[in-house]
Amino acid sequence: MNVVEDHLRRREVGPSIGLVALLVIFGVMSSHLFSRQEISGATSLAASIGIVAIGVTFLMISGEFDLSVCAVFALGAVVFGKLVNGGFPLWLALVMVLALAAGIGCANGIVTTRFAIPSFITTLATLLIVQGIDLVVSGGNTILYFGNNWVISILGGTIPHTTIGSRVLWFVGLTALLWFVLERTSYGNWVSAAGGRAGVARAMGVPTKRVKLINFAVCSTFAALAGIMQFASYGAASAQDGQDYELLAIVAAVIGGTSLFGVTGTIVGTFIGALILGLLQTGLILVGVPGSWYEPLIGAILVLAVIVNVRLSNLSLQTAFGRFAPRPDETPTSVPAGKA
Repeated sequence: MNVVEDHLRRREVGPSIGLVALLVIFGVMSSHLFSRQEISGATSLAASIGIVAIGVTFLMISGEFDLSVCAVFALGAVVFGKLVNGGFPLWLALVMVLALAAGIGCANGIVTTRFAIPSFITTLATLLIVQGIDLVVSGGNTILYFGNNWVISILGGTIPHTTIGSRVLWFVGLTALLWFVLERTSYGNWVSAAGGRAGVARAMGVPTKRVKLINFAVCSTFAALAGIMQFASYGAASAQDGQDYELLAIVAAVIGGTSLFGVTGTIVGTFIGALILGLLQTGLILVGVPGSWYEPLIGAILVLAVIVNVRLSNLSLQTAFGRFAPRPDETPTSVPAGKA
């Protein structure tokens, strides 16, 4: 395998270059970019989006989408806040909320796989249902919490001697976990296989329905966990939390090199993509660009990322098929008449 082919397989290279470029541009334009406050803000935003995004990436690689993660994010924060304010032990409230989120993910998986309904439609319906539940549970009000204990400190505190939130460490740890599962386990191979042709995957012995069901549960659980962490950090939750996170998660995944068509994806690339989104918002504010430019820029970056990913995929296929082409110094073997 030559050097070009090796680099084509590393989809993290492109987003890494983009991240460095943004750091240089915003660093030159604003001397405050590397202050403790701005680093804390950018990494906290990246962690909130990123924890959702790595779960979405895991699901996308298996060929499915989840548009309900933004509502599940809010549900995690709102229900957790209600439970702890109602006197539940925080560890028990945490387990209950994560179990609820996993159940929502399983429901998405069952409807999608058993009834052959596109996950886009299934999770769009779930989005609307859960958003309604969020409003009912919260009563349309902001839920506040002023207590503190070891659960709150672990989920929403700060890293000792820094201003960086502990959820950044969770983001790094969860990224490492999913990377290991995807790249170093047989289940990771199943995830990629499930994102391809279902018939071929089943013929290879891959339990595609079970894999997708598990990935839906993982995706929803990560979304709820991110919502709980935000509540633990700010002590407040509302039904509007996590707005647009379903789209930002997909953007982070695609920027990081994950294909919209399944099979191909990278957890580390999504990690970098989330950092790009966090840095982009912080950098635009620092250089005085109106906040209304944030979403248009994200849209432009998304289109560019899709174009690059498609081109790289096509180039990779051309390189792979090129191995089987006759070399210039090779003469095709003639076929005797009557044996063609």
